[in-house]
Amino acid sequence: MNDQLNRRRFLKMAGLGGVGITSGTFNNLVARSNPAGQLKEELDVTNQRVDWNLFDANCMLGRHLKLGPDELHTADDLLSEMDHYGISEALVIDSLSRENHPFDGNLRILEKAKTNPRLHKAWSALPSLFEETGKSPEKFVQEMEANNIRALFLFPNQYFFNLSDWCIDKLIEPFANRRIPVFINPTEANGRGSSDATDWHGVVDLCKRWPNLPVIISEGRIRRSQRLLYKAFDSCPNLHLELSAYWLHRGIEYITEQWGSDRLLFGSGWPKYGQHMTLVNLTTAQISDADKKRIAGGNLRKLLGWNSPLPKIQVNFPNPQDEFVEYGCTGIRAKNMTFYDVHGHLGEYNAHYHVPNSKINKIVEDLNYYGIEKVCAFSFSGVYSDEKFGNDIVSDSVLTNPDRFIGFTLLNPLRGKEDMIKELTRGDKMGLRGIKLIPTYQGYPVDGELIDVACQWAHDHNQIIINHFWGSADQMEKLLSKYTNACFVTAHTTISYADVMKKYPNLYICSVPLLTPRACEEVVKLIGADRFLFGTDLLDLPIGWDLGPILFARISVEEKRLILKENLKRILLKYSLK
Repeated sequence: MNDQLNRRRFLKMAGLGGVGITSGTFNNLVARSNPAGQLKEELDVTNQRVDWNLFDANCMLGRHLKLGPDELHTADDLLSEMDHYGISEALVIDSLSRENHPFDGNLRILEKAKTNPRLHKAWSALPSLFEETGKSPEKFVQEMEANNIRALFLFPNQYFFNLSDWCIDKLIEPFANRRIPVFINPTEANGRGSSDATDWHGVVDLCKRWPNLPVIISEGRIRRSQRLLYKAFDSCPNLHLELSAYWLHRGIEYITEQWGSDRLLFGSGWPKYGQHMTLVNLTTAQISDADKKRIAGGNLRKLLGWNSPLPKIQVNFPNPQDEFVEYGCTGIRAKNMTFYDVHGHLGEYNAHYHVPNSKINKIVEDLNYYGIEKVCAFSFSGVYSDEKFGNDIVSDSVLTNPDRFIGFTLLNPLRGKEDMIKELTRGDKMGLRGIKLIPTYQGYPVDGELIDVACQWAHDHNQIIINHFWGSADQMEKLLSKYTNACFVTAHTTISYADVMKKYPNLYICSVPLLTPRACEEVVKLIGADRFLFGTDLLDLPIGWDLGPILFARISVEEKRLILKENLKRILLKYSLK
């Protein structure tokens, strides 16, 4: 019965009727939609949802330090979000355990999460447990068992301890003996250590000292440190990664291929991050459905079952509100659902961190898989090194794929006016049709006078010019009023120019990244869907990760279509034509 329902849903999404479609034809259609070659035969469907057995490994409840007015933070807020995304269960810790003192939060989470079986409680602890509470680590674990607490979170930088044997082993011993999963997060509540902060030497030593202890890394963002992650995976079979921190193009696919899907856990970092990003990154990943189900919830459920099996809770979810939500939930894209991308980087090796699957032919395959028709593309190397080297790579990619990429000349104002104009002229001769600026990374002032050199060129040639950060609203207005024939784009989401945009029609905002749960809705409310452009930050970020916040946004279908394709399609008919 489930197979038949899946088949009918797929054909409907693909715009096909069921008449005359044989099983062989259907299998070919699904295989083209899912290059991993996996049919959906093992999936259960409830209320037209694919049941991935989603279990969020990283959520926090309570009034946390960075909470703003009317922002989500309660158990009811979380459950409402989970219903929207089709997430069955979540592991939750209290903000006091994360930020103030584990003793306070551990008590409060018992009350906050007691009324709904979909929320599974987690505690935190300190190496100085006995000195501060009078409890031995063994007694603490016994209390966990008595209160059905299934996991422990450690925040070494927040509470200023480390993972060395002399500091933590007395605490860890009863956890290792019972195989209780331990999450390690290095990010401080005030935001310090938000990226690449894991003590990998300490983590590897801990895993080797306690080989039966399941250790899960849960960070703010893993980017430049991913090579250390690879080596840690090589050394430690008991090491796992919670995915909210892993914003890397094809990262899920790479780790699954190299070390196995059992190393990965679906988690969101809610409410700091929305659940949409990691969810769509997973549902659209080019891995088998069996691997997806393990990552989505199977791996976590197995780890949390250290003292008794954790039965799955059946949830009847609301129907998806539109075809975009359906795509986000299932990972199956209707053939006529396609996108335009205003923000992409190219280069196989010209990035200072590892980018899997970055050869140009592989990138085109990924674009085809995700239905991305056009990409405004610029280089990686010009961000941190030689922009001419990168511009050559972009030009070559445009020449071999002229219908797919709109190439941009990346500039470095530190070179001076004459060199900037020379590179713009060279880029024009190579077929590059727009300008990319990133002075923030290069060490040049965002309001420096040489920014005008690029803007003047864009004005004179009727081009799109995209900048990582344009500076203050006053600076933005000065440029908009002076260079009226240029199309200005901010490379990353901001609402700082909302008032300026009301006066000038030639400024657009790129959608990457939309980190918080309702970020897309907030931006659309302030600037309008018609001024918002979908961007992936390819190959830096995963395509599915960037699609998620827009696919699941609580806005109209028409607004989603504008953002995901129609706005940039319209702009390209007016700007950067040659």
